[in-house]
Amino acid sequence: MITTRMDPEKARWIGTGIPPRLRGLTLNDVEELQGQSDAVRKARTFVEGYRAQQSKNWRGLPVDPNVFGRGLLFAGHPGTGKTTLAAAILCELRRRWGITIYSTRYTDHIERERRILRQDDSVDPEQLSQWLYAVERVQWADVVLLDDVGHEHSTASKYAEDTLEKLLRQRYDEGRPTLITTNLSGDDWANRYSKPLRSFMDQCTRREIFTGESYRRGDQ
Repeated sequence: MITTRMDPEKARWIGTGIPPRLRGLTLNDVEELQGQSDAVRKARTFVEGYRAQQSKNWRGLPVDPNVFGRGLLFAGHPGTGKTTLAAAILCELRRRWGITIYSTRYTDHIERERRILRQDDSVDPEQLSQWLYAVERVQWADVVLLDDVGHEHSTASKYAEDTLEKLLRQRYDEGRPTLITTNLSGDDWANRYSKPLRSFMDQCTRREIFTGESYRRGDQ
């Protein structure tokens, strides 16, 4: 049997959902790429303070309930570095604290959930297993990135919106921080999602607004 050795650093990130181009990033890398100094500073604070934020007392209760399970929300125009910074945070958290992480575009998560609900005998078992794995990781990983929230297709049933609220509340109640990136402004949030969810976002995340022009070559 012929086998090919995989780069250990690349192999380390398989199964995390992080896109290959962003695997293994550091916060230093991000600072050099696009210079969102305030956002990077807050990201460093989050990574360094993660264990203290998530600490519990001898009774198994959060030491500080006001921050326990609280994540980050990065909002701003496309191409300003939100996803790159969020992915770097995941990588840094795993390196420093050895926790479980997962990253997915929210549109992909919703599509997996819908396919699982509609699955029948025609669905390839291997594909179904992959969908189930991804959905379970989003629910139970220590820290999750939901990328591009607000790009999901809205339906009359409000399935995507209701799923987002249910997922965020479940993770927050379990003390599992969620990172969110979005292009939506405050007014867009109010129009797209319910007022209770808009209010809850301020409770379960710290918001950072990304400013400046896109650094993507195609957006120039």
